[in-house]
Amino acid sequence: HACLRRVSVPNLGPMASSIVTARGPLARTSPGPKSFRACRNLARAPRLRFFPSAAIDPTRDTIVVFGCKERTAQCAVDQLSKNTRSAGTTITVCLPHSSYVGVKNPFNAMASELLFADKVTIECLSDLDCVDAVDQSTTAYADVLAEATGVIIANEYAPDALAETVELLARIKAGKVPRLRRVVFLSHIGVERRTLDPYKTLNRKTKIGTGVIGRTPTDGGAPLDKWFTAENLLRVGAGDVPINDDGSYPAGVSAETVSRKDWTKNEWTYTVIRVGDLRGNGPTSVVFGDAMLTLVDNAFDVRMQDITMERGDRFDGFTKRLSVAVVMNRMLTSTQNRVLNKTFSCISTGPVDRERRKGWDVAKGRSPPPLEDKVVDEEIAPKEEESGETEGAAAPVPT
Repeated sequence: HACLRRVSVPNLGPMASSIVTARGPLARTSPGPKSFRACRNLARAPRLRFFPSAAIDPTRDTIVVFGCKERTAQCAVDQLSKNTRSAGTTITVCLPHSSYVGVKNPFNAMASELLFADKVTIECLSDLDCVDAVDQSTTAYADVLAEATGVIIANEYAPDALAETVELLARIKAGKVPRLRRVVFLSHIGVERRTLDPYKTLNRKTKIGTGVIGRTPTDGGAPLDKWFTAENLLRVGAGDVPINDDGSYPAGVSAETVSRKDWTKNEWTYTVIRVGDLRGNGPTSVVFGDAMLTLVDNAFDVRMQDITMERGDRFDGFTKRLSVAVVMNRMLTSTQNRVLNKTFSCISTGPVDRERRKGWDVAKGRSPPPLEDKVVDEEIAPKEEESGETEGAAAPVPT
């Protein structure tokens, strides 16, 4: 790759020399816009013929992905790098500072070498084409956000998802993400049914740190509250109308008026993807070193290869990580205006027939293929009452 450089990554100790992550904006501490753009154009010019009408252009777009310590975000990065609609685009994996800090070996008190728990994940993701990893505590992170045109918030842990949303919106408000056009947010089904079981139980509140000397207990639990709060923060930030707890609009706001509004003139737009409890491992090339690989998830990857999607919050069930990663990516690459400022629910369906299950064994690196983009397009296609909607002209990205 023309923009590939070996750099020293701060705070990595022995890990620094073994990771190659610097391309594009990460190749320098403070890259100038001219040199940054020249480097990217040089590296990706041969790919341009593949993107004459795509929503994402490798010469101008940068996609930032949050939550990459978890498998859904890892799957999203993997598929963004490989999908023809986004291949060649700079993709930045944002990780907390703790991912770059070594810890003492808990099994060998005499060992002097520090251990880096996320080393394998960082190396696997960085080996993908045009993927960079960045420490969110560094100035390079701010440089990345200044170039970002698309953001995926795919944290599986609700408090982290809310924290990332709050921080991103603060940076947008401060003018530090000037090129942003699209945000895709991973949420959870049941956020509009939090008073009903089983979601009432799932959303129960807890206290963290009780019984710990010298520590004041803090509020915990209530994950659906946090996902719902993050959703509404995005709605308000994008100029949309926040919804009530049951999914309805506030008094005086017509759902029909909101649904027919032209969002293409907004500075940026969002799409929320609500999923069931996540299952499956995704491509083993990314998470091969993950100790969380389980037989249950392996079986889910093979058996539950299809999806169903609807607007709003209507489903119950589980969702395959690789499938939702493809769905989230498609929300970035789609040129359809109907995905702008919309909320969809997505669950996996199956089991698929025996012929489609034959030959796959995720534990041995033989994963079923990911969903095709056309499958996602069919799921979000307008129903009869929406048949008058038409595709837009690459609405999700800047010109």
